[in-house]
Amino acid sequence: ITQELKSRFPGLPVIAFPRQAGDKYVGFHKATGADCVAVDDSVTPEWAAEHVQVSGCVQGNLASSHMVTGGQALVDETRRVVEAFRKGPHIFNLGHGITPDADPENVQLMIDTVRAM
Repeated sequence: ITQELKSRFPGLPVIAFPRQAGDKYVGFHKATGADCVAVDDSVTPEWAAEHVQVSGCVQGNLASSHMVTGGQALVDETRRVVEAFRKGPHIFNLGHGITPDADPENVQLMIDTVRAM
């Protein structure tokens, strides 16, 4: 899929999301040709930085549940994700989408926390 996309649209950046891949995230950039690998919250940001980000860009991996629960835990975990990926290319994102029960105020808190770093 990645090869076909890149042949049809040269220069198109591709982000691949092998959800719940665990240790199979390692080597995924090279195996697929993806420019960025999205990681979910089944792995810690520290692990992903050490084992995945060394090969290229990563996206993720704040747990979606923080968009429901909010509070200081949301702020602390957002900071942890940003800090863990600070040494390489990173697109801040959730580990897997916003759920219907997310509180928009928590989404704003997350955005404000990322922007403040």
